[in-house]
Amino acid sequence: MKLLSITLTKTALAICLFASFFPMALQAEEESTAEPSPAIFASIWQAPTLYENKDNPYVQSFSIVGRYHGQYWSSESEGNSDDDWENRRFYLGFNTKLFQQFTLEVQININEDFDPLYKSLYDAFLKWENSADNFAVSVGRLDYVYTGMERTTSSKRIKTMERALLVNQIMPGEVVGLYAKGKNGVFTYQTGIFSGSIEDEFTSFKGGFGALLGFSHEVPLFYDKGTLHLDYLHNNGNENNNAFKPYENIVSLWHQGQKGPLGLDVDLTIASGVGEESDVFGLTLLPTYDLAHNLIWGGDKLRLAMRYHYASSSDEHGLQFNKRYEQKVASGKGDSYNAYYLGFIYNIYQEKLKLMGGVEYFDMADVADDDDIHSMNASKNIDGWSFISGVRLYF
Repeated sequence: MKLLSITLTKTALAICLFASFFPMALQAEEESTAEPSPAIFASIWQAPTLYENKDNPYVQSFSIVGRYHGQYWSSESEGNSDDDWENRRFYLGFNTKLFQQFTLEVQININEDFDPLYKSLYDAFLKWENSADNFAVSVGRLDYVYTGMERTTSSKRIKTMERALLVNQIMPGEVVGLYAKGKNGVFTYQTGIFSGSIEDEFTSFKGGFGALLGFSHEVPLFYDKGTLHLDYLHNNGNENNNAFKPYENIVSLWHQGQKGPLGLDVDLTIASGVGEESDVFGLTLLPTYDLAHNLIWGGDKLRLAMRYHYASSSDEHGLQFNKRYEQKVASGKGDSYNAYYLGFIYNIYQEKLKLMGGVEYFDMADVADDDDIHSMNASKNIDGWSFISGVRLYF
């Protein structure tokens, strides 16, 4: 933990300097006078709503919902290269509003090659919401979007093509359990308890449990608006756990700020390993800048997205390369990792239809293959590049 404490002190100072510099250079964004988005977009995205009547006391709406992310990727490292097209995410299901306070949603995960069509259940939950008290409870199979800056952001709205290394290494995917969220003025709180086991459809409840606690407060800092978050996730370490990664405690302190066309997200995350799993630490800086609005019609937007990600482990070889797509061209485990991302987001129709692309340089220090981890002088530094571009839509 000493390594993590030293790293935390240095990076906290870097964050303060980075966060205070950018807002000083901003100017107010000019108002747009371009024509609104073509009506065809609204018509297309209204089509999946098969029924809607807010005055019906029993069923207020029924909609087909889904998500598609298709992308071309190319990676290169150590003289190795690989590339392919991937149907990254393809979910399809329904969402219905019931009895003025309930939402029922079910979505399936479709196989990348569509053979067979059905792969697994993506989500299946019932949500009760009391809008008057700003309180909601969800139960069932849920996408885990509750801890840390990047994991909290749905894949429908993430600003980079893929989340950073440490997020993928320590955060869970889908979980089965109970989740509650509430808001009181500028203060928001969340909590949840989840099964430690997960199957393609549900859970056997044989893998222990995970528990979540989180708080946020609207704190602008240097920006026009902003929110400070503190999230905590505990895994009880059951040996049959397969829903959570092998980390007992995860703490994320993060802030999102916006001033005119500039947005800046900053995240500090620390995780303590279960058993012999190494403790790890991560820092992520994710600035975005709105380059242009209304390029073709009113409402479209071109944004620049950058990311710096640093990760380190308290023990040797505690970090693994990103599954997408670094592990296609690099292998082994390392001690520290740096990655620099530069990309764009072109919102054709809000966040519902957009084109994205980005290139990332990564560098892992003191990498050793699994067979050589305990050997002397077996480590080396490995760097490389990844390029990804694609289309993303949801309805």
